[in-house]
Amino acid sequence: MKGLLCAVLLLSGCRGPQAPDEGRPVPGAELAVPVPKAAPGPVAVRVSFPDGSSIAAEAADSPEERERGLMDRLKMGPDDGMLFIFDAEQQLGFWMKNTFVDLDMVWLDAQGKVTAVHADVPRSKPGMRDDEVATRSGWGLYVLELAAGQARRRKVVKGSTLGLEFSEAAR
Repeated sequence: MKGLLCAVLLLSGCRGPQAPDEGRPVPGAELAVPVPKAAPGPVAVRVSFPDGSSIAAEAADSPEERERGLMDRLKMGPDDGMLFIFDAEQQLGFWMKNTFVDLDMVWLDAQGKVTAVHADVPRSKPGMRDDEVATRSGWGLYVLELAAGQARRRKVVKGSTLGLEFSEAAR
């Protein structure tokens, strides 16, 4: 019977209690099977801009995905973007180490309202000292990274609202 319960839990995708970020059981919880890591977040989020345009942005909603971000990418097109998704609105700082493209960075609150725009954030260069790498911060639940110049082109300014359409797997 215990083997059947394990198989049903695994096949149904049910997860028991988890400790944050570790995929380990909460102390004191009794589980018949190891708790699987959380399923990956959405592959894309549709982002709509004030000028009427939209893009499908990559989502970074796990600690590992947010840490990696756009590191080691050598180019971004005008319709490329990455939306960083956090668990709560907060002051969010970014350090652009090994980010080899110039970016526009847009902080958004839970309703998609723009709280800060940092345009033309300079790329880092191989061998650059840590204290020379660009840093930017702002308040929000989300941070959208776009190729440099795209925020201005799409009429994104502080106080404007962006539309965010998440897939079923997203928050």
